[in-house]
Amino acid sequence: MPSIYFRFDGQDHEIALATDLAPDAIGKLLASMPAVVDIHCAKIAGQHIFWHAPFLADVEKATDILTLPAGTFLYWPERQFLELIYGELQAEKAQVSVLGRLTGDIEWLRRLGRHVVEDHGKEIIRAELIPTDEAMTLAIREPEPASPGLATLRAARKAIWEKEPADVAVLLARSGMMLPYGPLAMAEGELRKLHELLWRLRGGTYYSGTEKSEFAIFLIDAFVARIDGFCGMVGCGVVLEGASNLLKDEPQHQAAILDELVLYTGRAAAWLDLYIPWNSLNDVVLDTLDAQGLRGEPSK
Repeated sequence: MPSIYFRFDGQDHEIALATDLAPDAIGKLLASMPAVVDIHCAKIAGQHIFWHAPFLADVEKATDILTLPAGTFLYWPERQFLELIYGELQAEKAQVSVLGRLTGDIEWLRRLGRHVVEDHGKEIIRAELIPTDEAMTLAIREPEPASPGLATLRAARKAIWEKEPADVAVLLARSGMMLPYGPLAMAEGELRKLHELLWRLRGGTYYSGTEKSEFAIFLIDAFVARIDGFCGMVGCGVVLEGASNLLKDEPQHQAAILDELVLYTGRAAAWLDLYIPWNSLNDVVLDTLDAQGLRGEPSK
């Protein structure tokens, strides 16, 4: 069975790949490796860590995430997350693709999971994904862009995956009333919502043909007004508006343009998420609820 390795803190941890369950997602994942990934904490679903997938794949042999045991390696298409489960999950509806499973004891993953929860937003926690030679024979490379316009959009997408965009440093350097947290939280949320809406539009049956492009253009215009206009992410706005124009000029490439947009917006949101100290913010909310006598019983 082919494997990859999750390398953290100088230690390699084997993941045996379930190539019979999700060959498309696994092939696309392998094409992006070796890779350095930044690790994020779960906001609702409980004990798992995740990082963003640099590819798109539809769900394969859909599995309810709540049925999966600790040690499972999975891909959640709708959120474009790659995840490792390290303990009990909380109620969240998700149909996912199972990519494999960690071999051996996972106590190290439980420690990492706690570390990610406690220090998310305070430091950037990174790991590496290392393929074996056997696994790399399964890699599925993406096709070359079909037009110069698509090539420009793909270059922007690849750039934001390789390096934090300058927009982030500009946003974080802002000072004043509720700055920089206000635009940080807003931009992260707006990009994440745009990402999820584009994902649904990409694969859904709500719209077709020119209607699909028109709705994508509407979404871009509406969200750029906040991402660029309110939050000052000018470079991001330029890329999104360029994609909007491309949808008008090259309708025959609609599917490829939407794919690039999903990949771009998801990664942009992920960069911002790295600077939000979710656990500390949650503690503030809990303390406030306690002070007001409003805190209820713990729930799963």
